[in-house]
Amino acid sequence: MTEPTSIILINGKRKCGKDYLATRIQEKITSDVCEILHLSIEIKREYAQLHNLDFKELLTDSPYKDLYRKEMIALGESRRNADPGHYCRLATKHASKQCWIIVDNRRETDIEYFKSHYPDKCLVVRVTASEEVRKERGWVWKSGVDDAVSECGLDKYQSDVVVRNNGEKEDEFDKSLDFVISWINKRLKC
Repeated sequence: MTEPTSIILINGKRKCGKDYLATRIQEKITSDVCEILHLSIEIKREYAQLHNLDFKELLTDSPYKDLYRKEMIALGESRRNADPGHYCRLATKHASKQCWIIVDNRRETDIEYFKSHYPDKCLVVRVTASEEVRKERGWVWKSGVDDAVSECGLDKYQSDVVVRNNGEKEDEFDKSLDFVISWINKRLKC
């Protein structure tokens, strides 16, 4: 693992555009120095191994993943309750770039892990989108999912930047994106 100069900790509801923002950041910074990491991939990997399931299919937006979503959330919560940094360590174990984008922070303990292990290197970014826009992107309310800590645990957390991703005011999105890029670039030059 390479010590990062900057860590972007993205959080937000399902279908708000967390991966879209991460991809846009990486495009601007380049994949030579910036990598996208997912805590949820490690949860899915562990769940697939425990239950002999198709790990690659769990990574898609398929109905297959939805069959196991609640159980994967329960596994993630159980592991995080026992060891809050468990998935943070797994996700970054092989990280090799100067800038890490952690796409799917779900709990305050995820953010606090990175802030405590990498002080002054973290920027917390909340991505928001209206329910209407999220529905257009395929979001459907699911009891036990959308009201679980994995979706609501950071609703009241004070993020450093809020990125509105409703698709209508691209200039507002771009201003927020430019702020994040500037923040990263300042740390890359150090």
